[in-house]
Amino acid sequence: MDGYESWYARVSGPFRGGAWRAAINGADKALVVLFACAFLVALAVLAIGQDPRALRFALVPAIVFVLVTVLRIAINAPRPYEQFAIDPLVHKDTKGKSMPSRHMASAVVIACALAWLNVGFGVVAFLLCGAIAFTRIVGGVHFPRDIAVATAIALAIGIIGFFVIP
Repeated sequence: MDGYESWYARVSGPFRGGAWRAAINGADKALVVLFACAFLVALAVLAIGQDPRALRFALVPAIVFVLVTVLRIAINAPRPYEQFAIDPLVHKDTKGKSMPSRHMASAVVIACALAWLNVGFGVVAFLLCGAIAFTRIVGGVHFPRDIAVATAIALAIGIIGFFVIP
């Protein structure tokens, strides 16, 4: 067993039981839905209220989503379960396109957007980003570097798009 396989066995080992495995999978899916719903509800509230922030609220995350999608295709890094003999906790059939993680980038830029509207919502969203990072790495569908690169890109664009540009 090589370094990554040993490391992954250690970090995923406590979650290999049926209930834990189901919890990791459930959390992975639920967090995606939660972030999507939070984003769409906030955008709808802004749009219905004709709030001028609605365009920026939609545009900055769209830029991150497109950029990360293009980078994933260009880099086409293999996923952990492709590169190593591991049994991922989260089932995924995708080949390549591991880095940067689009789930993570989307969550982080949405957290930035929510923080721009309301600091409290932003804090909660950033805490939940940690849960996404955990499920994607322990789930075996992303390397830690995939999460780190996605976080850096989304934070940079989110901070510039929401807090630096007036």
